[in-house]
Amino acid sequence: MDLRLTWHKPVQLRKARPGSTSIYDLDSTKAPAKPGVYIFMRRFGRKLSPLYVGKAGNLRVRMGQQLNALKLMKGIQNAAIGRRAVVFGEFVARPGQKEEKCLLMIEKALIRYFLSEGHDLLNVLGA
Repeated sequence: MDLRLTWHKPVQLRKARPGSTSIYDLDSTKAPAKPGVYIFMRRFGRKLSPLYVGKAGNLRVRMGQQLNALKLMKGIQNAAIGRRAVVFGEFVARPGQKEEKCLLMIEKALIRYFLSEGHDLLNVLGA
């Protein structure tokens, strides 16, 4: 099956403003209002390490929801040192492909891949 993603450059997470209920903030205009997958990561120098993989029917909306998920954001905050970022892969459907089914397959494949590379994902650790 030919599943395609258009990857966007990583977007750095910012510390949320004082008084906010969130830990991190993100310029939501950087996330497309399209279906796809997203990966919260930490950057240390040029190295990117995945922390959490997710899928969304609308990346912009889902990212807003995730930034308010305290347990997940605490897990990202407590990860090893490095800047926090998120990268988006916009799903490009081919004729006859069902979006939800394809996104689930991509998400699972990315999780399996990162685990096989020895990364500790919050998906598996219960965040």
